Amino acid sequence: MVRGLLTVGMAASLAACASAPATPQTASAPLPAIDDKRLDQTTSPELVPYASEGEFRAYLRSLERLRDRRERYTARSSEIVVAAAMQGGDPLCEKPEDCPGEGGVRDVIVTGSRAAAPTSITNVQTAGVDEGDIVKQIGDYLLVLQDGRIFAINVKTMQLTDRADVYRHLPPDRPGKKRWDDDFDGADWYDEMLVQDDHVIVTAYSYKDDATEMSIFKLDQASGKVASEGVFLITSDDYYDVDNYATRIVGDTLVVYTPYALDQFEERDARPILRRWLPEAERKTRQARGTPLLDARSIYKPVLRTDDPTVHAISLCPLGGFDSKRSLECRTTGFVGPRKAEMFVSPEAVYLWTSAFGDREWWHLPGCDEDQAEDGAPLDRPRADRRDVAPGALYRLPIGSRAPGVVGVSGAPYDHLSMDERDGEFRALVDWRSIRCRSGYAEPAQNAFLKIRTGVFDTIFQPVADSAFTPLPSTGKAIVENRFADDWLVFGGRNGWSGDPPDPDTPPQSSKVVAVPVKRPKDALVIDVPHNIVRTERVGNDVIVNGYRDDRGLTLTLIGLGKDAHILSSAFLPDRYESEGRSHAFNSIVDEAGNGIIGLPTVKLSAESRRWWWRSDTSDLSFLTKSPTGQLADAGALAATPDDQVETDASYICEVSCIDWYGNSRPVFLNGRIFGLMGTSLVEARIDDDKIREIARIDLTAPLPQR
Repeated sequence: MVRGLLTVGMAASLAACASAPATPQTASAPLPAIDDKRLDQTTSPELVPYASEGEFRAYLRSLERLRDRRERYTARSSEIVVAAAMQGGDPLCEKPEDCPGEGGVRDVIVTGSRAAAPTSITNVQTAGVDEGDIVKQIGDYLLVLQDGRIFAINVKTMQLTDRADVYRHLPPDRPGKKRWDDDFDGADWYDEMLVQDDHVIVTAYSYKDDATEMSIFKLDQASGKVASEGVFLITSDDYYDVDNYATRIVGDTLVVYTPYALDQFEERDARPILRRWLPEAERKTRQARGTPLLDARSIYKPVLRTDDPTVHAISLCPLGGFDSKRSLECRTTGFVGPRKAEMFVSPEAVYLWTSAFGDREWWHLPGCDEDQAEDGAPLDRPRADRRDVAPGALYRLPIGSRAPGVVGVSGAPYDHLSMDERDGEFRALVDWRSIRCRSGYAEPAQNAFLKIRTGVFDTIFQPVADSAFTPLPSTGKAIVENRFADDWLVFGGRNGWSGDPPDPDTPPQSSKVVAVPVKRPKDALVIDVPHNIVRTERVGNDVIVNGYRDDRGLTLTLIGLGKDAHILSSAFLPDRYESEGRSHAFNSIVDEAGNGIIGLPTVKLSAESRRWWWRSDTSDLSFLTKSPTGQLADAGALAATPDDQVETDASYICEVSCIDWYGNSRPVFLNGRIFGLMGTSLVEARIDDDKIREIARIDLTAPLPQR
């Protein structure tokens, strides 16, 4: 996703999706790719890489010829089918006990990375898997990524110890410099930060280099100073995702996802490379040219029909013992498939779900003459048959050295939070809407629950059994917010993309929460809640859903999960509104006795509550307490900018990456202490008499203390 076009182009596209009816197929429309059997000559019934450069180039030529023909091809009605490999063969594992289990030949063996599970201080999806974010911890230091800079704060002394630019300053008098040239070198957006031992890894994107930039720093815990250990560039398209993160750490292994348009592989000189960034004077050396990230023998052939494929690349890069003299070495695997993809990382493996759901021609599918009733309301459609749900391929790439496996699936996950792995099972909440008859995102979501043993992943591409999918109730809403909590899946819904509160003249909002016991998904429970749902998050062993009944403020409802699922309590925050949409903006901590604290960014005016991805205004932080019986109570808020205090120091200048695509506010719970990052302020607080109270504040933009 190109961020430079997102604010206008993406917003317009989402608005169109939410309101426009599907376009019926016309006589001149091309046959959709998933219906075009001629594309079978470009797919494989088995998950195998290309044997040689010649075979890969033959695929490129063959696809180009088919594209030319498809432009002249007129559509005709046909049944949805998937690649030839899915049309035959027996389904995999009708029952879990039929699949290879623990100790089977397909079990994953994870290398030494398993012994060093990272510790996360923000809200992450899976324990033992750290996700890229803007706040991390090393020892006594909190590290904050903002404005292309790393801020290091000693939490024992509450002092800012360093502020290091991740981007590079160029010599102002360099030869050939023009008056309007930038004085910086590096990426346009510095997005995600990870830590491993004393190392800090910052992920960025550079449009000039068409590359993902990985900057590695080392924190000296004695001085609190941050020093560069090297910068590496991985050729890629922009990895930005409105919900997901491009990087993970599993033990000492860095996981990086980079997508590529297929035309980037047509010319060998233009193919993705991994190289160390070097100063301009050294860029003509062999080292500067880099090494190929992917060759044909590490790219797996498509198993799904698609005429507009993407190469989805997953790189696994060991970081143990890294120093400035080492190069970043990665094992990269590419999968050719439809553009739509979602990545999930467990402590065992990387999962990639690709789906024809997002193919560019899905709205041209035949067999649907009318998509809306006369009054413009979406039709009340029967539940989609599996043949009418988009086909997909789910890949599993072990973190260790094992080869990947694949299964044939249907539908698509709503986001990465829709997937989970536990106790040798892969589970997922699946969007089960028909791709033949859709009214954009106006009609209520249809849902299914997928559960398969991890042993079914194999090199032969076969569909999972129909019995692996369990129909689930609908929330009655078009958009789904979901979260796994060990043996439960909980999801709720809202009507549109926006997380804004309703307008004053809108009738009171309500929604339904569906709680699914993953061991008995047929026993899913439907719970009525008196507000819509803009966020679903885990709090200890329970789940909380946030939303709006009207424009007066935010309501949070805690749902207890045990033998059953039921509402424990609700709390209303008058004149407080959510302001950030990413999962890391929310955080909670629950002790062994069941006492908990919850924090999330909020603003005081409903007009400021746009949860858009480019929002860079500073939020406050609202806190709630949770009792052992699950009773929620409003604990007040920390103000981002107290009276008579400017947000940034007068001497501070943001030079690059000045839009906070990943947000800028985080509640952090660390060793019994409460911290809040709000824009460029880091606040320590504590709860006295059930109310949050500020006790210390650091302005990250103030001059560094002199030593």
